Amino acid sequence: MANWQGRGGMGSGPPRCVCRVGHLAQSTSDGRLVSLPHAVRPSLVVDGESWRLAEEPRRWQTEALDVWQAHADRGVVAVTTGAGKTFFAFMCVLDLLRREPDIRVVILVPTLALLDQWYVGLQEALGVTDMQIAVYSGRTHAVEPARVNLMVINTARELAQGVSGEKTFLIVDECHRASGPINSKALEGQHVATLGLSATPEGTYDDAFERRVSPHLGLIIYRYDYDDARADGVIVPFSLANVRVRLTAEEQKKYEGLSNRIAKARSEERRGADVEERIKRLLITRAAVAATARNRVPVAIRLARDTAGSRTIIFHERVDAAEAIYIALRAAGLSAALYHSRMSDPLRRSNLRLFRRGGTDVLVTCRALDEGFNVPEARVAIIASSTASPRQRIQRLGRILRPARGKHNAVVYTIYATDAEEARLAAEAGAMEDLADVTWIVASPRTTS
Repeated sequence: MANWQGRGGMGSGPPRCVCRVGHLAQSTSDGRLVSLPHAVRPSLVVDGESWRLAEEPRRWQTEALDVWQAHADRGVVAVTTGAGKTFFAFMCVLDLLRREPDIRVVILVPTLALLDQWYVGLQEALGVTDMQIAVYSGRTHAVEPARVNLMVINTARELAQGVSGEKTFLIVDECHRASGPINSKALEGQHVATLGLSATPEGTYDDAFERRVSPHLGLIIYRYDYDDARADGVIVPFSLANVRVRLTAEEQKKYEGLSNRIAKARSEERRGADVEERIKRLLITRAAVAATARNRVPVAIRLARDTAGSRTIIFHERVDAAEAIYIALRAAGLSAALYHSRMSDPLRRSNLRLFRRGGTDVLVTCRALDEGFNVPEARVAIIASSTASPRQRIQRLGRILRPARGKHNAVVYTIYATDAEEARLAAEAGAMEDLADVTWIVASPRTTS
């Protein structure tokens, strides 16, 4: 249920309450308001340039903006992947600039890929110009701060306070990634406004968010989960298709050999031997055998060809495999673009824009785009290889669940090669029984070798 939360303690701030967003305004089927609320102007001139929201806000975004204002422009918003967290941040920027024209915006992100996505999003969804954006990363340091300053958090640990001005609005995307003792140093400083964004801000097994993030950004003031988003039409209905491929004879031999060694090491561990590190190394090596299974690539290519004409994102864990898929798709006559961290900054951003604008049908990427990528028109995801991380799985599902004109559903193909992967997918299928249709497919011999 969408809700906003008071600050707690001694009755300060608005009391904790629960609000159904459906009662706030008349809206379209995907939860967008018919007209902009009074709190956000449709455009604002900033340093001589007109900034304008590219689309109407959704109901939850308008409600969350009111809550953020009520909490003195501070707090963390916990919103499911795909619901529009980045666009909400743009709404907050416009709103604050209307009230505080001299504000400087500092945006912290955990990865270079997310920096690219914010850079393109600021331009295309808000109208910010190149000259108004300064970039700070391991590759690039701007000569001087700008109106909007994008920083990878590793770099921000040293530079954020120097880039901040007298009046700074600090935005931290995927703020759960700033909860470590070192990364949290980037949050330090006096900021007139703060905003944390994450689908899953709190840790499962520790209180790092409460100890290191919340003191700087504020408490979680608003939640909007998957059920809310689905009920409001903010995400589209989807189906899951799990596709089994065979390991080659050589891969199967390696995988079984490693499994036997793992079983032996665990037996030694039960007898008191200190073999934890050895087991960890063996598990990583075995996972690599499965992740790089040769037959994943041809099946991913076959699926992309079968779904030609649909906007498609293909994920793989390895850059060389992503490049092989990209080359094969181009050779087959499909319109495809490539994105990974080894590419130059201009080329990466150019390919993102190309895919977002419909200049290409398929984007092939690695884990770089797990977080934050926003292309509502994408209808198909092909996960050619993945880790066992539930967070990664949630992020990848979110890439294609956003609604768009003429988009009535989405489909996620997950290619897997081992019984361990099948067990994880079966558990997911059980958990999603009421949310998505799940099918199981065995790749035909002609697509594998």
